[in-house]
Parts: sequence; C-alpha cells; structure tokens
Amino acid sequence: MRQQRHLHLGILLSSAILSPSSSLDPDANASHHHHQNQQQQQADRDHVQRQHQQPRQRTEGEPTNLLAYILSYLTRLGASSSIERTIFVTLTNQPSKIYKFADLLTALPVVYDGIAGSRFYLGEEGESSSFEHEYGLVNLAAFLSQAMKETIQYDACDENNWDLVDYDKYPLSNACGQLGQSYQDYNCPIHESHMACPIDPTMKITATTHATWYGAPPPLFCTPKTEEMPWTGYWDHSYSCNNGWKNPPEFCDLYEGQKSGRFDNSVAVSSRGGRTDVEGCCWWGRGVIQTTGLCNYGKLNYFLGARAAAEGREAKYPDIDFCKTPDVICSSEEHSELKWIAGLYYWMKEVQEYNKGGWYYKTELHKFVNSGMKDTSFINAVSGIVNRGCHNPPCATGDVDGLHDRRSNFQEVLRAFKLLPRDGPRPSATKTLPPIPAPPGVLFSQTSSDPKLFNAFLHRLSSRRSVLEEKVLSYEATTMGEEDSVVYVQSDLYTFDTLMESVAYAYMVGHAGKRFYVGSITAADDQSTPDLRYGLVNMAAFLAQSQNEGIKGNACDEYHLDSIGGKYPISNSCGQFGNNYQDYECSHKGMQCPVETNMMATAVLSGKYADSPHDYRPNFYCGPDEEFTGAYDPDTMFDVMGPFANSQGRTDVKGCCFWGRGALLTKGTCMLGKLNHYLGKEAANSGRMAMFPDVDFCRNPEDICRHIERHPTIVWDIAFFEWVERIQEYDDGNFNYQLALQQFVDGGMQDPSFINIVSKIVAKGSARAEGTIPFSQQKLNHFNLLMEHLQLKDSTPLVTSDTSSGQRCIPKPATIGPHSSLVPQLFTVLFLGVPYLFTSL
Repeated sequence: MRQQRHLHLGILLSSAILSPSSSLDPDANASHHHHQNQQQQQADRDHVQRQHQQPRQRTEGEPTNLLAYILSYLTRLGASSSIERTIFVTLTNQPSKIYKFADLLTALPVVYDGIAGSRFYLGEEGESSSFEHEYGLVNLAAFLSQAMKETIQYDACDENNWDLVDYDKYPLSNACGQLGQSYQDYNCPIHESHMACPIDPTMKITATTHATWYGAPPPLFCTPKTEEMPWTGYWDHSYSCNNGWKNPPEFCDLYEGQKSGRFDNSVAVSSRGGRTDVEGCCWWGRGVIQTTGLCNYGKLNYFLGARAAAEGREAKYPDIDFCKTPDVICSSEEHSELKWIAGLYYWMKEVQEYNKGGWYYKTELHKFVNSGMKDTSFINAVSGIVNRGCHNPPCATGDVDGLHDRRSNFQEVLRAFKLLPRDGPRPSATKTLPPIPAPPGVLFSQTSSDPKLFNAFLHRLSSRRSVLEEKVLSYEATTMGEEDSVVYVQSDLYTFDTLMESVAYAYMVGHAGKRFYVGSITAADDQSTPDLRYGLVNMAAFLAQSQNEGIKGNACDEYHLDSIGGKYPISNSCGQFGNNYQDYECSHKGMQCPVETNMMATAVLSGKYADSPHDYRPNFYCGPDEEFTGAYDPDTMFDVMGPFANSQGRTDVKGCCFWGRGALLTKGTCMLGKLNHYLGKEAANSGRMAMFPDVDFCRNPEDICRHIERHPTIVWDIAFFEWVERIQEYDDGNFNYQLALQQFVDGGMQDPSFINIVSKIVAKGSARAEGTIPFSQQKLNHFNLLMEHLQLKDSTPLVTSDTSSGQRCIPKPATIGPHSSLVPQLFTVLFLGVPYLFTSL
C-alpha cells in the first residue's frame, strides 16, 4: 500500500539465505515448477476444455450464490490438488508457515461483503442457473500472483529491517520508514482525514516476524524516547555474538535462530528519512501486500474495527483496535485471516478501481478472460499498478521489479485454479456481458484544476451577468400603495459577485477533497478545447435548487413554508414537509453534530417574510424552556395557543436548532457536522485549514447567518459544499448523479426526469423518495429558464475556446469575506496553478 513497492527487494536482501543447492534464479524456479506440473497438464487440459464448453450450470444441492460457489470450488481444489505446495511456498520450496489457503478462504466472505463501499470482485451472476465465476477466479489469481512475489515467497508478515546506510548499518529507526519514506506521514486525503489513526508517542510494539538470514536484524519495534536513551542506533550484522568465554558471557539470544549481530546504540544513526528514534513509529508494513501508514490502518479500524463499533457502524472485528494494536494483523491467532484482509482491501481500492489513461481494470479483466487468457499484457499492467503505481511502466518510479516472476506466478495460479490451459476464446455464455462501463465519476475525475477550462466557464457566466441578476438572483416583493403590486428585487444577500467568488473557491481549491464540476476538456486535431455543456448544466441544476430554497425568500435562515390547516407550526424548526432535521445522520457518525436539548438559537435572517406586512411569518427558534409549542395563523396574524404538531408530530423545539441555512438551506446534524469538520471551528481546532475558524456549525449554528457582514460568501460556500459532497457524489445503485448528468447532456438536454430526481435528492435525501416533492414544478421551471439564460436550450455542443480578445472576463470579487484575501490568488491560479494559492497563503 505504498506509493512504491520496495518490499520484495528488501526481503530478498534480508530473508533466509539459501543453501548452495538452492537457486534464486527465476528461470530455474520456473523450470522446476514447470517440470513438477508437466505430468498433470494433459489431464488438466482435458478437464478445462470440458469445463468451458458451456457456462457452469448449478445442479441440485450445489451453492446458490456466487460467493458460496467460489468457496466451494476453491475448497475442492484445495483438497484435491497441490495448491498449498505450488502457490503458498517459500523460496526454499517449503510450505509457508504464515500464509495459509484456509485463512484466505476465511477472508474472502469479509471482503466480498464489502469494506467502505468496495467489495472484492468474484465474478458475475449469470442468467438462470449459471455463474460467470471465471472473472472472479482470474481476479483472485492476479492478486495471488502479486502476493507470491511481495511476501509469500519470503514467508514474511511484518516488514523486515533491510535498508542499509553507510554500507553496513541497519538503522533501528527504519521502523519509521525505509528508502527515505515516513510511514507516519502516509495521511489520508483531506476528505478522509477523520479516518486516520492518531500518532501515539507512548505506543510500544515489536514486530511478530523478521528475517532469519545469518546476521539478520531483529524484528522492527517502536517505543518512546527516554532520558536514558533519546536516540536509536543500528544493528551490527557482522558482530559475532556467541562469546561464552567473555565475562559476562554473550550469546545469540535476541531472537530464535540468531547466528550473528547485536544492537549498537552508542551513537545515533539516522535512517534515510532522517529519523534517529522510533517514537510513534509503529506503522510499518504488515500483511500479504504490506499495509502501511496512518491512513490505511485508520480505515481498517473505521470500517472493520473498534472505531466502527464505537460509532454505531457494523463491525466485523469490534474488539480489535487497528490504531492501538496494528500488530494484530500479524500476531492474531484467532483472526489469522487479517493478514489477507489487509492486502485484499488494498486490492479492492487501488487495483480493482484503477481507471487511468483509458485503462480500466475490470474492463481489461473481462477482455483477458473472454479472449482465452493467453495475452500477457493484462498481468503486465496489473504488475505495474501494484509495483509502480501505473499500468504502463516505466512511470515516474521506474520499471516493474520482478515482472518475469509475476507473470510466471500468474500462470501458476491459473493452472492451479484449473483455468489453464485453454484453446481459443471463451465460448459464449447464457449471459452475454456488455462492455463494462468506466466507473462512476469519470466525467468528474479532475484531480487538479484546469485554468483554460475554468476561465471559459467564468467567461460564460460573466457574459450572462445581467440576466442572471435580473432573473435568478432576485426575489418577489410586494410594494405598498393604493394598489399593492408585485415587483422583483435584486437580492442583496445572494449577489453575483459573491457567487463567482464562491464557485472559484469550490473549483480551484475544492471542499472536502472534491471540486465543483465546471466542464471537461475535449481534444481534437491536437487542440484541447473546453466543453462547458456538462459544467453549465451542473451550475443550472445548482442554481435552480438555490432559487427555490434560499434565494426566493432572500433569506439566509430557513423560514415557514409547511402549513398545517393553513397555520404554521412553531415546531417547523424541527423539520418541514415530513422531515426531522435531528435525524439526518451521517454514515460516518463521528462527524455529525450532537443533539443537545439545552441549545438555544433564533433565526436572524429570515428574509422577506420577516418584514412583510402581508405575509409575515415568525422566525424559527429552538430552546428547552417551553413544554410545548403552538402555531402562527397568517389569516388572523395571531398565535395559536396550545400544542400544535408539525408534519412529523413534533410539538416542541428542544434541540431543533439544525434548520436550513444558505442558498440551498443546508440543514441537519450530518451536513452541519461536516461543515464544522471541514470548514469551521473543529477544523481550526484540529490544526487544519478552515474557511470559517470562528464559526461553530454545531454548537452555534446561528452564527452562520448572524455575521453575514463578516462572511458575505458563506451563504454560497455552504451550498457549494453540500452540492459537491451530497449531490455530485450521489449514487444509490439506481441513480448516479454524474452519469445522469452526462446522459442528460448527451441525450439533447430534453428529459425532465434528471432535474426532477435531483429535486428529490435535495428535498428528501433520496432519489427513491416517495410522496410529493415540495415545489418540484417550480424547480423544473427554474431549471428550464436557466438553460435559456446560460444559452444551453438548444442541444448543439456548447464548446468555447473564447479569448479571441486576449482578455479574461473575471467578475469583480466581493470586497469583504473569507475569500477576499484569496481572490487575487484564486484568479492568479488560472495562470500559475493551485500550488501558487497555498504558497501565497
């Protein structure tokens, strides 16, 4: 799980030295295995040919789901063949003592059930009674081919100390990282930073396994610095340790089987990474593909371990804290499958989801199987991903190390799985699999900002400024006079300048590791051209929802809309239209705001309704003092006394402080909690960059709207945060926002179901929500008008490479706000790139 995989090199240098009769030559080993299997090949060929004549049909009494079938198939192979002697063997052709086939079979159900939304791919459910299991077996074979090279052949679970300095010293601080790496600094990206393990300088851990060659260093360890020993030295591998004649006698007893070597802590010896101690350095590699670093162990704990259990999520290992006891991966006898699960999780995230440069793992896997499993390009690419981080090495880190071995291993496993030899392409099955599409998110997969694209996006919006201000960023108001009349007033809260400032931040910097999507770059005739259609439709969808949420009332705080019998329940602050904002829980419960019944807050900017003489509606509030709450009758303009329930049956406002705020009326304990974690006081208190370090979105949510003069962009910022976090990322298995947006645009931008479903997600949190969606027709109308305002109504590709004048149309930024000092840098980024922004800060 490192950026570069040097594990196999290190273990080769520090694993058991072979006897003179043994060979490290890959060709010699391959020849040995080939000779060993030669007698079985004809029988295997006959078996495989029979197996592939038609799709596998289940017979009575056989497993009825894919996982059960795969486990049954592998169990039969394990019992009837030499899998343990061909796959799970060391360089000395001895069975591995650490990696067992039975443990792998125990791990497969765990990873097939899924971890963090990913599952280990075991194939396809065929039509009728068939399984397309070959794809899953080949996926497992590819995994094992890499594991055989990385760890199995060395029989190592813990990383060995192998990185020499000064020609002959093994620094003890290699526990902190080898080859200049720092495992403590393997942090999660910002949107997953809450999952990472904390560094505990008091931790004391010693590795379970270690190298056993003559003079090999002992197990890696971590321990706090002390006054007596403020540094660590090195392992002297050449020291003769069996000196019984000395006084006192010396023996080689630091670990079982030691032949030579000793600790030398007389001077501090630095690792290549500059460490001269092992305090907090407990995050070295463990398991079959060497899980390393704070982020990876933290994710195991977050999704499978003690933290998942503590925060109310389903936990496979509720009693294991992978952050406090990462050594359990190698030391646990009760859960010996953990060394496999750690590696399989890496495979699920880094290999199965790999999709770069037009090479998507699952598509290539299917091509390989369907074409007869003879082409080596598939395993070559997989080896590059695992060893070097790219499918077409040499990449930045160099050529694949041990590619011949990895290819040979792959063939070995395919034969052991009775998948080879095979003549010709795969016969047609009962279920003809369509080409596997690229995974969701390809359209939105920009990992960095594109100045040309964003400049074109800004230019289009700027060119439509007057119509957007008049038709979108305005609200309906009633004038007083002899005859009341309705006029449209340009909003002083939702301004074009603050909108542009916020969208610039949402794209150039992003929120929670995600960017607001503004379009894509198309290439033709060696010219890259911004295609704005997808981005402008995304913006139109965002503004159509905002228009009907915050803008139409010129309000920062949510206001009364849901009437019961013509009256507005005071308890609407707890939730309107059947919602209960206190129950908006995060899947990651560690982020959401706690509900405290003694909280008190009052809406401060409820917009036109707070001051309207004809349509006054009282401000929302929450507090513990009232036993029950009543309602407001707009016809009589008097309060209704006595308990009066909202649409969810609430007759009080205790703890009901999480009503909507900002352009999208962002609401609920989950979303406000995420705002606090990424943008607010919690981020600041944790030492992370915070847009609003003085705003506690959980304990004082009323500060969002109370200090608009200090933070005039906040009404847009929190809306863009919600959009990139909740809407752009929405995927419930049936509706994927990103794919639906692409299909809507590619289909001519005529189908109203796209915006109707988006309205459901915004209002109800689910594309599958039933019942009436408030104001859905108005949102559709707003969306259609916005398509016209942004010149998208015709279906012709809206492509622009505008800059014929040589000038960049950049709107004037707001003069006050959290970004005001950033705006010059944000737009300078158009020329110098994102790193400029952070160096400027």
